[in-house]
Amino acid sequence: MFITVCKEEVKLMKHFSWILRIFHIFVLYTWIAFILLLPASSIFSLQLYVLLNILFALVFTGLLITQIVEAFKIFKREDSEQCIKAFLFFKYSSLPTVLILLAIFLVVLLGGIGLSFVLLVLPATLFIAPFFFALSLVVAPLFLGMSFMAGLAGLSYAICLILLSRKQKGWKVGQCILHFIFQSIPGFDILDGLYITLRYWNRGKILSIITAISVILGLTFILFMRS
Repeated sequence: MFITVCKEEVKLMKHFSWILRIFHIFVLYTWIAFILLLPASSIFSLQLYVLLNILFALVFTGLLITQIVEAFKIFKREDSEQCIKAFLFFKYSSLPTVLILLAIFLVVLLGGIGLSFVLLVLPATLFIAPFFFALSLVVAPLFLGMSFMAGLAGLSYAICLILLSRKQKGWKVGQCILHFIFQSIPGFDILDGLYITLRYWNRGKILSIITAISVILGLTFILFMRS
């Protein structure tokens, strides 16, 4: 009877964990949509827009801390199955946001710096050039930080998986460092994650097929557009 109750509690906790993970991603995409779409709207004043962004940041930070703690608990339980599932879920679901925010970071940084140099050439806009230069240096890192935050849950589970691989699969320190580096690079982390789960844990076969098909279709589309 006691064992049955414990099993039911474990199932409920797993379901609740997945609800939190899905809500985490939902809040992330809602926040990004709010940032990108609503500045052009006249519904919100600047003060309200900033306030709501702060609120989004606080909620997302709370959810992020929850996932980091959960990854630590999974590692302590040595629950490789849950770790792999959460790892793949966050890596795949957060990748578009991470890439979008990185693209915005580059556009704001390079665009702002480039525009400031152009304005320096024109006498009429000479005095506002430093403003755009400074603005790009201030705003761009915000998007870089958001990109890091967007991928941090997946990175936390990646670290959990790397540590479990060292503990249960006998990885060397060099392997752990190498895979940690790969897991820190958006895009490469997906490929490296699939390699880890397939090579060492015999998991993620369906996702590897989907990823391979997506890569082939993407390359085909790029080649078609060039031709």
